[in-house]
Amino acid sequence: MRFGLIGLGGIGQVRKAAIEQSPACTLTAAFDINKDNAAQLDSGVQFFDSLEAMLNTDSCDAVVISTPTNFHCEQAIAALEAGKHVIVEKPMASSLEQCQQMLDAARRADKVLTVGFNHRYFEAVKDVRNAIQSGEIGKLSYIRAYTGHTGLSEFKSPWMYDKDVMGGGTLMDNGIHVLDLTQHLMGGVNNVSGVALTDIWKLGRSEDNGFALMRGKDGVAAILHSSWSEWKGYRFYVEAYGDKGMARAYYAPMMSTVITMDKPGGKPVKRRNFYLSAIFREKLKGWQSTVIQTFIEEIDDFVALTKGRGKTGCIATAEDGYRVTEIANAVYKSSETSETVAIKGST
Repeated sequence: MRFGLIGLGGIGQVRKAAIEQSPACTLTAAFDINKDNAAQLDSGVQFFDSLEAMLNTDSCDAVVISTPTNFHCEQAIAALEAGKHVIVEKPMASSLEQCQQMLDAARRADKVLTVGFNHRYFEAVKDVRNAIQSGEIGKLSYIRAYTGHTGLSEFKSPWMYDKDVMGGGTLMDNGIHVLDLTQHLMGGVNNVSGVALTDIWKLGRSEDNGFALMRGKDGVAAILHSSWSEWKGYRFYVEAYGDKGMARAYYAPMMSTVITMDKPGGKPVKRRNFYLSAIFREKLKGWQSTVIQTFIEEIDDFVALTKGRGKTGCIATAEDGYRVTEIANAVYKSSETSETVAIKGST
């Protein structure tokens, strides 16, 4: 499949590397408002002066949108209406209304639209998912999740913590990944209550810490904390607890733990997985090397969708992107009203 890149900034460069390494696709087109970025492209990639010019050609079959969040809706709709399949980076859009507009455009165009929740492809996360789906840890009861980094020092530009651009603070930044993982692992979310705090960085409407209590089908519960004040540095974990054990994914470094027993309270058997190849690869080539691997897997699943082979692997659909944005917004509403908010899903 021929891919075009919209946005050649930091994450766009990682996407570029993944497309170039994937046997499933070829990078053939690119657009960025900074024309100097054209120098980063190989001679076989056509660089366009405008997005409209790129979309109005047959230069690509699909696009990856790696621009600031407030551009996602307009750019995705334009690409879909031009007959392109679309992968859009997380978060899907700055508002729930924009997410719905993107979904509607994909349905009208009969094209595939997915959201870049690549953490689903982390080996440790897949280990947790398998432990749940196989019944290894028994009947799932609850999930506990956390993600944090040091906050403003992590951002290269003020728009990255601007609610008007991102749609929120930490819950729409690093938190959006673990919100997605949580609802992905628990099989969906029915209602949410939560608290959003602005005590640390005092950014007004952009929360620096967000807390969510979620309830899903079959009574499964989840508790989640997302932070921009993790002074120890970037990390996240997701833990799933059943009546016969638990499974935990942790990063960084990448590792997982599975504890099983024959009955509740029985003798535990512990299995730990240390993903040494990922750990050593990151020491040599940086965290981007792991992200590239997840992007390559995501592209394989995306191409399968575009060819009508159905949903395979872990890929996040546009409906998933909508639901996660809805959950984040439900935390904001609950924080203001102290009420539990129902999750309705897209229309």
